[in-house]
Amino acid sequence: MYIEHKHFKLPNNSSEVDVYISPTGSIQFMIEGKKKVLEGDFHKLAFKKIESGVDLVYKTRSVKSSWDIILSNKDAELLSRMIDEADENFEIIMRDL
Repeated sequence: MYIEHKHFKLPNNSSEVDVYISPTGSIQFMIEGKKKVLEGDFHKLAFKKIESGVDLVYKTRSVKSSWDIILSNKDAELLSRMIDEADENFEIIMRDL
C-alpha cells in the first residue's frame, strides 16, 4: 500500500515533524530532534481550533496512549485532506478486491 508522507514545521517552536498516513487508517508523527513517535488510528483524531493554530488531539481510553500536537492552520487543513484521501483510497482498494 502507498503511504503518504508530509513534512511540517511546528508553529510553537523550532521543531519539525514528519507525518506518515496509511490508507489502512494509521497515522504516525515523528518529531525531529526528539526520539518521540506519536502514532495511532486517524479515526480517533480531533481537530480543535486554538489561538495559535490547530490542536490535533488523539484520545484513547488510556491516558498514556493519548497525545496532542499543535499544527498551523494551513498544515492542519492539508493533513485533514490527506486523511480524507487515504480513506477514499482504502475504499477503492477494498472495492477492487
